[in-house]
Amino acid sequence: MALIRQTIRQKKLSLWKVLFMICGPIYIMNIAIKLFSRFNPVIATVGGLVTFLGAVVACVVIIYNHVAYFNYKIIDDELIMEKVFGRASHLFLTLKLNDLEQFKPYDEINMQKVKNEKVKVYKFVSGRNTQEWYAGEFTRSGDRYMFIIEPNKELLNTILSFNTQS
Repeated sequence: MALIRQTIRQKKLSLWKVLFMICGPIYIMNIAIKLFSRFNPVIATVGGLVTFLGAVVACVVIIYNHVAYFNYKIIDDELIMEKVFGRASHLFLTLKLNDLEQFKPYDEINMQKVKNEKVKVYKFVSGRNTQEWYAGEFTRSGDRYMFIIEPNKELLNTILSFNTQS
């Protein structure tokens, strides 16, 4: 049983970004309460609570996107992509490598054409350096899907060897 594993970690959050993510929503909530308190104290309370809940959700989403990391695994002939947050591992996509129709560098893909054709796209990458990214395309239940990964040499060679066999 062949096992190839790769982990893609997000860039570390700076102290200033974390402080901004915490203080920014509190400041916005304070402004919302001041604006709404001119009308009615009940409206100010409701507006403050709604702003607070929005700030909490925004902070959780931002932190989740910066703390979570991606795992790619190839076990025998199956490619597994998951997102890990803390101790929780969320399986997002499994694919038999024989089902892969295309696998090529991301820079060779016309993303506007992909959007127009309504292809469902899964991104398992971090950052903006697209030079190391690759995109794979497959069909499942009549729908077209695309995934974007940043494989290391070993993972890339294994995927390409399966892609040329079929």
